[in-house]
Amino acid sequence: KPYYESNDAIATISKVTDNIVREVAPNVMCKYLPHAVDEEYQKLPDEVIQDFKVQALEKICDWKKENRVLFFWNNRNARRKMSGSVLWWFKEFLDEVGHDKARLLMHTDPKDAHGQDMIAIMERTGMDDGQILLSTEKIPPEQLARMYNIVDCTVNVSDAEGFGLATLESLSCATPIIVN
Repeated sequence: KPYYESNDAIATISKVTDNIVREVAPNVMCKYLPHAVDEEYQKLPDEVIQDFKVQALEKICDWKKENRVLFFWNNRNARRKMSGSVLWWFKEFLDEVGHDKARLLMHTDPKDAHGQDMIAIMERTGMDDGQILLSTEKIPPEQLARMYNIVDCTVNVSDAEGFGLATLESLSCATPIIVN
């Protein structure tokens, strides 16, 4: 109690700690900042997912007729996020399974000054015919959660980083992940 009361404000990251601080030191300003994913990131009902697929993918591809696996990569296009390597690896994967069997949706800036020139890599690898879909606009969390729900798997590869936020968001939406 004396330690809690010696603070002007306390930020808590778990419900347990938040409850303890509020009970033990009710006069201290307390702010709960959950160390988790926002509640928007969850498995959505099938009808919501289907409606969003129509809205998001209809202009890009004929997804109703296709039987492609849709992978998702959601990161900043920075070198440590290995965007160029992901593109090269995806090309090797498509070379094995067939370029008509999968797509990779990348939510990022393809020409970030701190990353790879993804457009050049797509052209160089011959993946400029719909194998890679780019999502470049900033979108609110609820729309990003819908994206996690319409894909089959999220890929999150990085260099010298821990478990990524995109990975946690994907799992919260019940979408499988591939990580290093």
